[in-house]
Amino acid sequence: MADDSKDISRLLNPADKLTEDLLIEILSRVPYKSLCRFKCVSKRWRGIISHPDHRKALPQHHLHDLAGFLYSSRSPDYLLIRNFTHVSTGGRPPIAIDPSLAFLPDCDRFHLLDSCNGLLLCSRFETADSQAFDYVVCNPATEKWVALPLPGFFSKIQTARLGFDPAVSSHFHVFQFLKDGDGHVKGVEIYSSKTGVWSHKDSGWGFPARLTSLSAFGNGFLYFVAIWSAVVAVDVEGTAWRVIPMPCNPFGPEIDLAVGFTDPSQGRLYLANIDHHDGHRLLISVLEDYGSEVWVLKHSISPFDLLGEKYVHRGIRFHIVAHHPRRNMIFFVYGHDKELVSYEMDSGKVQFIGVLGNGSVGPYLPYVPLYLEELADWN
Repeated sequence: MADDSKDISRLLNPADKLTEDLLIEILSRVPYKSLCRFKCVSKRWRGIISHPDHRKALPQHHLHDLAGFLYSSRSPDYLLIRNFTHVSTGGRPPIAIDPSLAFLPDCDRFHLLDSCNGLLLCSRFETADSQAFDYVVCNPATEKWVALPLPGFFSKIQTARLGFDPAVSSHFHVFQFLKDGDGHVKGVEIYSSKTGVWSHKDSGWGFPARLTSLSAFGNGFLYFVAIWSAVVAVDVEGTAWRVIPMPCNPFGPEIDLAVGFTDPSQGRLYLANIDHHDGHRLLISVLEDYGSEVWVLKHSISPFDLLGEKYVHRGIRFHIVAHHPRRNMIFFVYGHDKELVSYEMDSGKVQFIGVLGNGSVGPYLPYVPLYLEELADWN
């Protein structure tokens, strides 16, 4: 009877006759989203697809193109409301995302802090006057989330960032930078989803660094621009601290700066800044050689050429908000109504995406949908 049941099962599911090598060969040719669904076929299929040894053979295209930006705006009664604006992806239909993150408990009490390769880092304060809060990392595409344990030290004034690269590891890291009374970084606490604990490291930059708001993660390092002086970086272990001198053009406190990677597989670090002392000129440099730490100026463009005559007004500035995670493109907001604009470096194309509104506030977080389930102990 048992043999008859097996024969019937094989008739109903001919794929059970396939050898593991042949099945991997077939599965390697399907889209990643289909691969995720195929885990439900059987325990055998799920085990094969989820096995770490098959990661390189099976599709890893879990990341889509940039879908848009998450940001907040103030309501008439001064409450913060989360919003999402779509970015055109070559005629493809927009990917739906609920900016309220309704799948999170007490979702209206969360604040957006950072995004990285499809994951979001949020904070939730217990009360308006309380110092105690939870960090939460979530994936809007799968509506999975995990609450982090409290770090050893926490304060509303600290800077927290997220580091995650699904092509390298299924684990993420959260960086919380500790500052002194003057805003200088004195150390960092790093959470690893692999170990589930925070580790503390004293600053290894060798000078009192003050961080700007924009950051970038790539090659296992989190990069920031330190005001006045350099691009600084720390790795996910907190053991390697880098200081990369700025390009020779003089920067000041009124310079908008952004760092970013156009292609994480290449690991090319780009630096964009708007020089308000030189007619609001946009300058974009690339770090061609990490060893020599020499920046090469790739683009220099005036606001007239960038925005056109009717968009250039005396006293109205535009501010860089993000670097495209996959393309040679930067995004900035401009003017009183904070219009979101993209600039394609290779073609010189400028695209006006939409009006975010005078009440919109940063951070403006680029969102790339990620269809990957095996990340951490998701809820």
